[in-house]
Amino acid sequence: MSELHDIENLTIDNVGKLKREVKNLVGNPLSTWAVAATIESLGVREVDVREDFGYESIFELADEIYDELKQEAREEQESQTESLEEKIESPSIWEQLTFFLRHYGKGLLFSLPMISQIAAVIVFRYSLWAWLEFNEAQATVVAFGTITAFVLTGGFIQVLGRSVSSYKSSDNFYLAYESTKQILGAGVITVGVATVALFLINLLIPFYPNAMITLGLVYMILISLLLLASGVLYALERQVSILVIIILGTLIVLFNMEVLNLGIYLSQWIAMAATILLLAGYAYLVFNLKIRSTHQGSVKQTLPKPEVRYYVNYRYFIYGLGYFLFLFVDRILAWSAGPPPPPYIIWFNTPYELGMDWALLTLVLSVAVLEYSIQAFSKYLVPLQEKAKFSQLKAFNDYYRKFYFRQLALLIGFSIVSILLTYFAVDSLRMFQNKVPEIRDFFANPMTTKVFWLASISYVFLNIGLLNALFFFTLNKPAFSMYSMLAGLTVNFFVGFICSRVIALEYATIGLMAGSICFAVVSGLFARKFFKRLDYYYYSAF
Repeated sequence: MSELHDIENLTIDNVGKLKREVKNLVGNPLSTWAVAATIESLGVREVDVREDFGYESIFELADEIYDELKQEAREEQESQTESLEEKIESPSIWEQLTFFLRHYGKGLLFSLPMISQIAAVIVFRYSLWAWLEFNEAQATVVAFGTITAFVLTGGFIQVLGRSVSSYKSSDNFYLAYESTKQILGAGVITVGVATVALFLINLLIPFYPNAMITLGLVYMILISLLLLASGVLYALERQVSILVIIILGTLIVLFNMEVLNLGIYLSQWIAMAATILLLAGYAYLVFNLKIRSTHQGSVKQTLPKPEVRYYVNYRYFIYGLGYFLFLFVDRILAWSAGPPPPPYIIWFNTPYELGMDWALLTLVLSVAVLEYSIQAFSKYLVPLQEKAKFSQLKAFNDYYRKFYFRQLALLIGFSIVSILLTYFAVDSLRMFQNKVPEIRDFFANPMTTKVFWLASISYVFLNIGLLNALFFFTLNKPAFSMYSMLAGLTVNFFVGFICSRVIALEYATIGLMAGSICFAVVSGLFARKFFKRLDYYYYSAF
């Protein structure tokens, strides 16, 4: 019996030694075949397998060693991940909550100027470019100016944010200022060329009466300049200043209407012009104070060549242009469909727009979570990669893959809560519909509620795509964001066109939903690749 026991121990020892030799040669094996080939390369024969190791064949022995090596690899990976996570100081629940609230509040700040305009319309009946008393023709004019302004400036604002924040991160406000002048100059020229082109096209093919197109172009120019000026302050992270200036501009509209009786067009145009000057003047003041305090103007510095700037920024530009087209294409499709046929090529549809504005509230509440997610991503990225050993790169990637899914779950949960909260809060106003005509008109058409639900669900998927895009931008991979947005935009247009023409105009939102899902899925596939090799994308970003 003792002799048999000695033979078994010897066999186990032999297998253990062979396993260590195989591990030294192949590490974590790809397959049983690789293990079998390695065993044979060590000079072990079939007869040796039976006599020295107690197995019937090399492949039987290879199976055993393969399973054990895989188990060891899993255990090593788990221990490395735990070791890596131990290197991060786990904040208390209170600290995590404070961090979330601080950055969620910062995210809301981006939307507060828009919220202030909604509040102004509710309280005063008008804002910088809206008025409750606009008829559908006037609303069409303003909508034309607003949509074209956002589309024309979207790419420039995206490039502006990327360029200014890049120079600002290295405290080089001189080059940030020079870059801003170049981008704003290109943006203003584009708006001017677009104005002339649209006016001439309308002369040749009269889509609208000359009076309508002229009014629309005035709104387009002023809103475009306002967006470009505010884009500079967003890049400088002066959100509170933007909010204050926008509120001041709204008060100027109020003064012009109630005191000077200038009429809605002139009141809004003067207010927008004043707001643009205040935004631009404040941005100029911030830049000059920073440059003077650091004496950067005395050192000769130049921007990269135009070809280099184009290559660095064109993906950001296309993404920004595509993003705002994505947001408005469903409206364009819905407002150009019937029945009844619209009076002109695109005609404002009040019930549809009310539903979209209602859904926009859900987007405002949920999209602010992205600011928290991106700050949490950046907070530990640099210190963690500095602590991670080369052998822990997979653990590093696994840690952030888990982090990504946590942020995804948080975003989806917050989006669902935002939808329910917004729906029931607004729907509760029905109790006042017999007393307040505006509330009665809001709920008069069932299209409004239908559009709300379709758009709100679409915005959940849009948020997922935006989350992925922000991760890509953080590590300078704009191509992933650009291709995802272009795919979503294409689906949005074609599905929305078919649904709005075959079913009914309100089903243009099906296109928005399909495009948002496409954006989320395509960017999600890129995100899978991104987080699987996060170590590579981190090092290649700098």
